[in-house]
Amino acid sequence: MFEDIAAARELYPDADTITINEACGGVENIQHMLAGHTVKAEAFVEYRREKFPNWEQPIAVHASWHRLNEAPRDDYPSVTDWHGGDVITGASSAGKAIQIGLKLGYEPIILAGCPMNGSGYFNQAETDRFQKAFMKFGKCRRIGDAAEQQHRSIQKYREKFKELSDTVWKGKVFSMSGYTRDCLGAP
Repeated sequence: MFEDIAAARELYPDADTITINEACGGVENIQHMLAGHTVKAEAFVEYRREKFPNWEQPIAVHASWHRLNEAPRDDYPSVTDWHGGDVITGASSAGKAIQIGLKLGYEPIILAGCPMNGSGYFNQAETDRFQKAFMKFGKCRRIGDAAEQQHRSIQKYREKFKELSDTVWKGKVFSMSGYTRDCLGAP
């Protein structure tokens, strides 16, 4: 993740950054963070505070709820920007982040540290901790987990990602590495 981000920032030094899920605790200078799983929004914000105790910079915290008018806003007070079903793509949390970026007018969008190829996470121990803490909501198949790569939900994420790469995102979204780079091309 860190090599991808450094390379992307060399190409686009003034670009804004959105982190996805627990990556919010790995990258200090960001403008946006997405809780791809809304039920984890408060935990991701707290995790960021743990990792960056001097965090003062305002950051837009994004989350989605299929029916925006029914979003449980009081349950997630850290969420500053709510999005409806229009950002839910079926192409993983990365797909949501892309849709949010496009909705906000960002173009091009460069994925960095988002290979979607089962190569793991920037901090596997933290990812495992979040998985255990939220098991009450059911097992979440993780696209970065090598053991999950043949599961049908991971395959569906990839199929949808490829479909959107060939259509809606074509020429607007690029990636630094992995499967996402194969689909989107390099910047």
